[in-house]
Amino acid sequence: MENDGSLPVSFYVVSLASFLFELSRHTTQPIFTLYILEMGASLVQVGLILSVQSILMMVVRIPLAMVSDRVGHNRMFLIAFFIQATAPILYAIAPDPSWLYVIPFYQILASGSFNQLAMSTVSNMAPAARQGDALGRYMTFMSMGMFVGPIIAGSLVTHIDYRQLFMVTALFPAIGLGLFLKFKPQGMRAPPTEEATPENGPGTMASLKMILRDRNVLVLTFIRSAYAMSNTVFTSLFAVFAVRDLGFTPALAALLFSVVGFSNAFIKLPAGRVADTLGPRKVLFATFSTLILVYISMSYARGVAPILLLLVLFGACWGTRAVTEWSTLTNSVTQETKTIAISYLGSIWGVGATLGSFMVGVVGEAFPFSTIFLMLALINLPAIPAIYLMRKQKEA
Repeated sequence: MENDGSLPVSFYVVSLASFLFELSRHTTQPIFTLYILEMGASLVQVGLILSVQSILMMVVRIPLAMVSDRVGHNRMFLIAFFIQATAPILYAIAPDPSWLYVIPFYQILASGSFNQLAMSTVSNMAPAARQGDALGRYMTFMSMGMFVGPIIAGSLVTHIDYRQLFMVTALFPAIGLGLFLKFKPQGMRAPPTEEATPENGPGTMASLKMILRDRNVLVLTFIRSAYAMSNTVFTSLFAVFAVRDLGFTPALAALLFSVVGFSNAFIKLPAGRVADTLGPRKVLFATFSTLILVYISMSYARGVAPILLLLVLFGACWGTRAVTEWSTLTNSVTQETKTIAISYLGSIWGVGATLGSFMVGVVGEAFPFSTIFLMLALINLPAIPAIYLMRKQKEA
């Protein structure tokens, strides 16, 4: 990805730092459910633990955006990196599952603030006509963790236990913190010296009202919550499905899941450009239609080859949907409301993820995985007609 002049070097500094920030989470994500079960928890408890994380993500994003505007984005970045580097250590030393209900209250200060700050920053570095391209580039960097992380996990879990894996992942955001300190991007938002006024921009509640009047934002709210619900169930249960139903080893399950990250990451740059060219409605319609077919096919698939193919498609749908949603959002709101808008849509993921986490606990032990996958297809079906309600993007 060459620097073409319109995207500054600081754009790539933020993007690379985001990769290292997310790499920690994506390395442990494939085995997280197995780790909780190994500690003696049931799938019902797994669902409750995951729901704590999702509820916090839903509740704190907008308040953290307000805090970030107050203390300054650079300071908030530094806090987020420090917390992300120390949270894995807490997971590693947790003596029982009860700790896993508490640690998210600490980690949310990082996970609930970082992405919205980084995305708002890189979006403001790009012209309106290249929002899809710029966000595709940024999200490609960020999503590389979804590809690299499971490979690291699959390579290490045959040699070290889950606790030691968490300790290893603490290194990645620590390196990201060092990178950020050495090459701190310039021009990021500093702490304000006065309250919002009509002259310097709307306040938080006024911004939210402006955002929620937009039809595209309302459609994105609906389809994102449906997708997040199904995605949370699938990513939480895939390793259990692969180990229990298919007889795969945890290492193979993690390596298989790396293809989700691979296709997710590398589809984002072309997907962003396609979304700029064809418009979001066509791209999102094709994405959700394919996703529904993937879930239906997953309920019948057996063997490594078909599972591998479906995971590639699943990751491609994930990446295409993400970059199209975010580019649509950033083109639908003003620059003054962009950070709050990103925080809002991030909170909507928390709504769907919370429902999905509860679903993991309720259906995880009550239904076979084949039935659960069909349920996930049904959850996404209403997104198809909703997408047609979107209006065309603003012209540059």
